[in-house]
Amino acid sequence: MFARPYWLLLLALFLTSTASSEPSRKLPVKYKRAPFALQSLSVGAPNDGYQVRARRLRSSTQLKVKRDSQDRNYGHPALVLMLQRSAADLAKAAPNSIMLVGDLSYKGGGPISKHRSHQSGRDADVGFYVRNSKGDAVKIDSFVHIDANGKVVGMKDAYFDEWRNWMLVRSWMKDQRAGIQHVFVASHVRKRLLDYARSNQAQARHYADAAAFLKQPSNSSVHDDHYHVRISCPENQRDICVQEAVSD
Repeated sequence: MFARPYWLLLLALFLTSTASSEPSRKLPVKYKRAPFALQSLSVGAPNDGYQVRARRLRSSTQLKVKRDSQDRNYGHPALVLMLQRSAADLAKAAPNSIMLVGDLSYKGGGPISKHRSHQSGRDADVGFYVRNSKGDAVKIDSFVHIDANGKVVGMKDAYFDEWRNWMLVRSWMKDQRAGIQHVFVASHVRKRLLDYARSNQAQARHYADAAAFLKQPSNSSVHDDHYHVRISCPENQRDICVQEAVSD
């Protein structure tokens, strides 16, 4: 006859200990009230944070989420909507183009394996567009490494598609709604994009802006198989959202 009260007591003790073990997840009182109580929240830094009420990025005819990223495809709505717009832009410019997207964050954010960041719903990994020697699009299901000559490592007749990748970068540069903060990519891939822009009469005027927009991270992996895109903190959440990664 004492079984039920005993288990209720254990449950109460468990909930109390769990809540007390996560002091970092206590939000200011105003974020527990309208309108914040209904919004997606990006809390903390990209490499030391979490998220609340995240939106899930789903595959479509224009966008494919990698198979091994199916439980890591949650982000702030501004990030998710930006990726969907970019995929639509590319599909319009080059029909049948499919954007391959990898990790965003876990549903609740927090530490994620294989990444130093991706914790607060503002980061996304996006694969490169690939072509063959005839210029036709090559569809890929996983991220591929690009060597210094623009070839796909380990694939025959597969190359970095300068035109479609440049169009993707231009889509990000023009996107004012998401507040894109960083686009990280390997220096030799960055050079291919900038060389393409400089050699194209219609695109050369964007060279300087693109040079400032694209960056090789100094404290991370080379990023020769994907872009790492990060959006800025939401304007109305600057007191809980940390713009830059915190030092280790």
